[in-house]
Amino acid sequence: MLVIISFLINNYLINNVSEGYLLEGNIGKLKKITLNSEKILLSLGLNYKEKAKDQEIKNKIELPTFSEIEAIKPRIYIYNTHQTEEYKDGNVYEAAKYLSDILNKKDLEVVVEDTNIKKSLEAHNYSYNDSYKITRELLTKNINDKTILYIDLHRDSSSYEASTVEVNGYKMARMMFVIGGKHETYPRNYQVSDELNKKLKNKNNKISRGIYVRQSSSYNQDLNSNVILLEVGGPHNSMDEVKRSLALLADVILEYVGD
Repeated sequence: MLVIISFLINNYLINNVSEGYLLEGNIGKLKKITLNSEKILLSLGLNYKEKAKDQEIKNKIELPTFSEIEAIKPRIYIYNTHQTEEYKDGNVYEAAKYLSDILNKKDLEVVVEDTNIKKSLEAHNYSYNDSYKITRELLTKNINDKTILYIDLHRDSSSYEASTVEVNGYKMARMMFVIGGKHETYPRNYQVSDELNKKLKNKNNKISRGIYVRQSSSYNQDLNSNVILLEVGGPHNSMDEVKRSLALLADVILEYVGD
């Protein structure tokens, strides 16, 4: 191809050089040479106008900006209605932050609600039982099309035997999904929890304590079908046991998002 292009350019030059230069070698009689890209492309059997049109189309293609690429990352919102629930050496808020850190490393956008629920209850003169009123307001503000999962992370009040399992020589906190059956659309929330629970059981059947439906409550799940309540471990579990389970849960969530 280079040989052909060279031949065509040389031929073009010869045809456009003055006769005085060819006979006398007088550079002053050399014509002003202008390379015509259209003629050269046509000589090569290429359609100049089509090439120009293709380039024009390419120039009009708008590539997504970095901010737009970031915007399409799946978002997960984690909060703790009972933010003061404690483990043996930690609490559920710390658990939420740990889960967030793992998921962020897996290229998911995760937001952990850091509003102090206890202070909010005091400011509204609410009792502990009114915690869901506070998180209902927070949850409502965070519901959008980008967020695909809302996790209300809790700790159960069960015994150590009920909330713990040994896997490959390591103690891990067991997990249970809780669904409020008070609202008519609760089967949609159940479906989300069921999909996550099945994936969790595929990882290890002993980790899951299943799905519990409580007909007398809604747990704010009436706001969106992707709102789930998850209880991880009990008061006697250590943070190490909880973290091992959350690492497994992170893999489950990643698979769920991928589906």
